[in-house]
Amino acid sequence: MSKDSCPPWPCPICRKGTLALVSKSLVCQETTKSKLERSLRNEDWEPDWIHYNFTAWAECRHPTCGQRFAIAGRGSIEQNYDPEAAEQWVEYFAPFMCHPMPDMIELPSKCPAEVRDELRGAFSIFWLHGAACAGRIRVALEYLMDHLGISKKRRKKNGKYAALRLHDRIEAFAKKEASIGSQLMALKWLGNTGSHDRKVNKDDLLDAFEILEHALAEVIDRRSAKVTELAKKLARKHGR
Repeated sequence: MSKDSCPPWPCPICRKGTLALVSKSLVCQETTKSKLERSLRNEDWEPDWIHYNFTAWAECRHPTCGQRFAIAGRGSIEQNYDPEAAEQWVEYFAPFMCHPMPDMIELPSKCPAEVRDELRGAFSIFWLHGAACAGRIRVALEYLMDHLGISKKRRKKNGKYAALRLHDRIEAFAKKEASIGSQLMALKWLGNTGSHDRKVNKDDLLDAFEILEHALAEVIDRRSAKVTELAKKLARKHGR
């Protein structure tokens, strides 16, 4: 982000427009630590030691929506390397919070409410806590297994029932959908890492969301099956 623009995130309210920064709404304040380091006049000091906290407003650009979004985060000054220009220092701002939070992937219109709510919870803490975000993805997988009718328990030899782990449920699903099953298992492993409060970086979370977007389109919208059927229909109609 800059003082004049933010990413054109899709609006989760109207699902038609994209966000734009409200003019002159970004307000930043240099942090106390940053001011102190600058005041000491350390000979090693450079402008990239400066750090800010900021707040801003964005707005959906669709004419029938106009939903406003509160954004907050941190900022800094970084050198812009351009061999054809003089040395330049540019302000950059990284959001840590946006409310309401835009969807980070396209969710199917028929996505179960429990799955959708958990994923939107994951989106909302993406910048704040990677491990917790991964944990929400894992919970979403549990709800997805429920939606797909994968049993939560199995009957033992003594006639009693034992709860099935998410791992076992995904393996059961993979017997029918091997490719998607392996993708969901990768997400489960990431969720395990988050559940044990180990560090999960943003690149891994972005990969997970991309996998989820594909998997949800396949198991809920049956996208590949629909395309295959359309192809067969055309072949029957136009084939020789």
